[in-house]
Amino acid sequence: MILTRLVQRIPRRTRWLTCGTVAGLYGGYVWDDHTEAKLVQRNLRTFYHGMALAVDYKWHGGQMETINALHERVANRIFDVFERNGGLYIKMGQVIAAQSAVLPAAYQRRARTLLDAAPAVPLASIERVFLEEYGALPNDVFAWFDPHPIASASIAQVHRARLKDTGEWVAVKIQKPAVQRQLGWDLYALRALLHMYEYLFELPLTFAADYIEMHIRKEVDFENEARNGQRAWDHLSQVSDLKDKVYIPKIYPEISTRRVLVCEWIDQAVQLTDREKITDMGLDYKEAMKISIEAFASQIFLSGFVHGDPHAGNVLVTRHPKRPNKVRVVLVDHGLYVEESERFRQQYCKLWQSLFMLDLNTMSDICAEWGIHDVDMFASITLQKPFVADKPVQQSATLKDIYEFQSGIKARLKHFLEDQAQFPRELIFLLRNMEIVRGNNKMVGSPVNRLNIMASWAVRGLDEHDHHHGLQGLWRRFVFRFTLCMMSISFWLIQLRQQTSKLLFGTTVHGFEDLVDDRMKEQMYLQYGIQIDENVFDA
Repeated sequence: MILTRLVQRIPRRTRWLTCGTVAGLYGGYVWDDHTEAKLVQRNLRTFYHGMALAVDYKWHGGQMETINALHERVANRIFDVFERNGGLYIKMGQVIAAQSAVLPAAYQRRARTLLDAAPAVPLASIERVFLEEYGALPNDVFAWFDPHPIASASIAQVHRARLKDTGEWVAVKIQKPAVQRQLGWDLYALRALLHMYEYLFELPLTFAADYIEMHIRKEVDFENEARNGQRAWDHLSQVSDLKDKVYIPKIYPEISTRRVLVCEWIDQAVQLTDREKITDMGLDYKEAMKISIEAFASQIFLSGFVHGDPHAGNVLVTRHPKRPNKVRVVLVDHGLYVEESERFRQQYCKLWQSLFMLDLNTMSDICAEWGIHDVDMFASITLQKPFVADKPVQQSATLKDIYEFQSGIKARLKHFLEDQAQFPRELIFLLRNMEIVRGNNKMVGSPVNRLNIMASWAVRGLDEHDHHHGLQGLWRRFVFRFTLCMMSISFWLIQLRQQTSKLLFGTTVHGFEDLVDDRMKEQMYLQYGIQIDENVFDA
């Protein structure tokens, strides 16, 4: 009764306006819920949770007693949004997940649940993409088209088909229809949140936004992916050590479009880290891992055109067509590539050489030019193993020490990237490449000395005029080779320990990458107060 009187006191025009607004919002929500893009829901979800976690950190970020619970809440909130929104949000989440080692343990645990997989869209949606791209249905474009996808990921799914003119089997990668409509809104939401957090927390977050956005836009352009694949093949086919060992499937640009990519079908291919299947095929999984690492090292240090997502699903192993008992490594998914400037490529080669020669002057000069002020930390990130030149190591770190570190991380990050304009944007995806490659090696027991391979290719990538001649040049080459030799001895001793333990006691001991991880976690805890979750480096 009272409520009725209160409503009657509201002017009729206001009541109608309010009812109309509520009805319009509800109608808009219902309409959006029935669309594939779900733009309204996804953006509202993003901004609501984005504001909520900012407020949560502002209100509770200064309380040491509740800091771990805060990290847990925020990590769950962020990755829940990534998973529910899907699409490009999965890609964004993977960028964070790849660098989660420097985040609190809650983020590290939650990041491991973010997979680059998504439910397949129905055939009707795929047919709509074909009608928009070709003006025809899949069965009109191909002699035969499998309606059931063989794989589905965040932005596309893959079907098997047969060409009309030649009868060749092909893999058809089809972009999900909502991706193009979501792209602009998703990138706008990401940029808006970065600006908001940079303002609220005074952290350097937006300096690489343009670079990341440019690469994300390129990744959803399958014509660009076709060009990337061809360019990568042109390089690998000219490297004498690799041209007969690494293969990129043939691309059919004449029947590919911006949203549909047609590639050669590869039979009997298994993922790089599926050790059992590779062994059952009578092939050497160690050789496969070595070839894959060399392929990516050649891109980083020789061509300067680098695959940005070399996870095991994008690195396949098959029999060599001419020598069936030999391995051939097949690289797929060429949407994300990083192009290094020639100056950066030369500097990066020199940086790796100087890391193995303990040439601190060269390391410091390069880091200074890149606007990096903590050489030891950057060297550790680059090698993905501890590097300490002359910094004293703390003997212990209490909970209070860790809290004070996390509270002061703002100042450390601002100092580390004080000169943002100088920071090479190539490093953003380059370090991701190396972290994924390291994870692949670790997953199968670290059978390959990754660091020595990378260092050898780095020196190979230096131009002739960069090599020193005379006694100085001989001494530098001796120091470099001696360092590699010592690392090789350490690596083989670890391998011997693994094999001996397995043969004599039937037990499995840590491999080279696991021991590097343990040492890295120890040093990050003792020197910087970062407590890394025990499984953060798991691939």
